[in-house]
Amino acid sequence: MTNGQQQHPPTDHEYLDLKQAAVICSVSEERFGKWIDKGVVPVIEVKGRKLIHSHDLVQHLVRHNIPIPDRLLQGNSKKILFVLTDEAIPHKVTIEVIWALYALRKETAYIFDFVRLDSNIELKIITFHPDKIVLLQENPGDEEPARQLRKLSSGATPVYTFAADGIVELKQFLSE
Repeated sequence: MTNGQQQHPPTDHEYLDLKQAAVICSVSEERFGKWIDKGVVPVIEVKGRKLIHSHDLVQHLVRHNIPIPDRLLQGNSKKILFVLTDEAIPHKVTIEVIWALYALRKETAYIFDFVRLDSNIELKIITFHPDKIVLLQENPGDEEPARQLRKLSSGATPVYTFAADGIVELKQFLSE
């Protein structure tokens, strides 16, 4: 038993074996096995067989800027990229975002990531390929960050700007 895995069989069919997960990530089984050994990807063990939950694999792909194959996305999953123009966002905005996503968890499957607007943003947009970009910035009157994000996504992804110092009504926005 590695990574604190469970010994009982999974109750749903969203698990992949090591070979399937390695193919999805375009790496060898040996390399994927090393990720498991390092604890980078959590697994469960069932009758001596290591299984990876598809949700955990998606989170791994997002963290490491690896494109998510369509076969891993559940039905109407939406990928939302939150882009921060500042080092941190106010606590009340963080709570608002978390509660909005929590309230919507049964309505739509969300895959999201939070990144800073820096020189790596283009790589994140290319690999994550978000359905929506939410720009949280201190000065919502500054159009340059939104313009930059639209250009990087070739105008194919809608960019929504919110003030980072105000309470945002995200539930309605996210459900659109």
